[in-house]
Amino acid sequence: MVGLRCSFLALLTASVLWPVTAAAQTFVCPNGPGPGEIQVGTTGGSGGIAVIPICASDGSEDSSEDADSPSDGPVWETRWGAIARGKAGGWGAVSDMLSERSAKQAALKQCETTASSRRAACKVSITYYNQCAVYVWGSSGGVSSSAVDITTASQQALALCGKTSSDCEILYSNCSYPKQLN
Repeated sequence: MVGLRCSFLALLTASVLWPVTAAAQTFVCPNGPGPGEIQVGTTGGSGGIAVIPICASDGSEDSSEDADSPSDGPVWETRWGAIARGKAGGWGAVSDMLSERSAKQAALKQCETTASSRRAACKVSITYYNQCAVYVWGSSGGVSSSAVDITTASQQALALCGKTSSDCEILYSNCSYPKQLN
């Protein structure tokens, strides 16, 4: 019984003295960390999609704020974009959509209206969120790329197009950055 009581007291003492750390709220920071923020990771990074920095507060905020004021920081809403291409020359691109599904549907609809044949098989070539995308056309066809900014996405798409074409030009570039809700 004494051993059980000692074990209980040791467990109680350890639980009181054990350091507790709260999980930091993270958010996408497409332009990298800003004042009072640190980069804690990245998202994406495969299938032609560039990595996007993930940030959190560095804890340097004034701790004397009222208890009633929100301390979680801004709330962000993800925004989607998509680019669709058709075999008969059509293409469509959208940005700032609220979901991946709505972005795909809108890009496909736009592609079908610009295709030279009503039976053109339009397919989504890329979807992206909280970043930028570029559509480049050359004599060998079109190439899509996405990245954290238009400059990087353009460089990637032009490099891919340049492997098979010498006359590559950017037909579309736009961003779907997250929108701050509060």
